[in-house]
Amino acid sequence: MSLKSEAKQWLNLGEYLQKYPDSKATVFIKTTGDISEKAVKLECGQNYQELDLDCNSMFDGSIRRLYSKPGNIKPSNKPVGDFIGHYTQYIQG
Repeated sequence: MSLKSEAKQWLNLGEYLQKYPDSKATVFIKTTGDISEKAVKLECGQNYQELDLDCNSMFDGSIRRLYSKPGNIKPSNKPVGDFIGHYTQYIQG
């Protein structure tokens, strides 16, 4: 995945969290293997079919849904806002 596509995913997630402030996102990072990979757990009041977030559409910036928890991950020490802010700076450059 390109850095630009990853940045769009983070921005889409940030917009979702602003639109639905009762939602919560937790970032998980890999502990082995490709440690740059991240997974996000989204807790919200919508089910997957009604989710107001682009998932699995294959468009640029679409978030990929995982059907099972990946192995070798742990919660990040950084809040999701830090990741969103980092990629916002990249896009606005």
